Amino acid sequence: MIVNMYVDHLMSPSPASAEEVWNATKVHAKLFSDAAARIGLTPAEYKEFRGNLLDGKAVFVKLPRRVDAMSGDRRGSVYAVHNAVMQETLMGWRVALADGNVVYVPQVCGNISLLKHAAVAYVPKKHKHMVLGMAHTPTYVPASAVQPTIETPVTVVPPAAPEAPAAAAQVIPSAASGGHSILPFFAPIGVGGIIYGLVHGNTSPVPPCRNGSNALNVCSK
Repeated sequence: MIVNMYVDHLMSPSPASAEEVWNATKVHAKLFSDAAARIGLTPAEYKEFRGNLLDGKAVFVKLPRRVDAMSGDRRGSVYAVHNAVMQETLMGWRVALADGNVVYVPQVCGNISLLKHAAVAYVPKKHKHMVLGMAHTPTYVPASAVQPTIETPVTVVPPAAPEAPAAAAQVIPSAASGGHSILPFFAPIGVGGIIYGLVHGNTSPVPPCRNGSNALNVCSK
């Protein structure tokens, strides 16, 4: 099952800047604080995230396809999708935190997401030292004991628009029946066929001349 995060968005319309994202966290404070808690941010991390948004530390980038958690809002109920894998490439804002975690905000929906320990940190090289003692023997872990990571596919595609109803056939009203007629728009062609039949010996009764002109010799005296 693919979860459509476009339907369960936190922001609508889509934000145009990181400042608009920050403003949404202020106007809808409970919604975003609940979303932050759902994806695993601590109160201190969420405060740092909002401060970085306001200080211009959010970078507009192409988002990674996989995140550890992505928030959603379904009719006022906030939830999180864990190990979310996006089906398409998205653009949004990247906000790095001091502890190495990174918060991503997809532009199309505003659903804050978390990727743990994604920041690249500089680690100094360790000096080699001679170690005396017994060598460490790695512990064997059977394959059956390893729990596989269950990934949840998500998308942000808008729902398909309903199909337009087919156009009805045009009907020409009839004066004799008070505006109600079943004759379609090609009725004049049928009338011409009737006149042709009368001229060429059709056995249908010929109307008297007093009902119309005899210019085409189609009526009787």
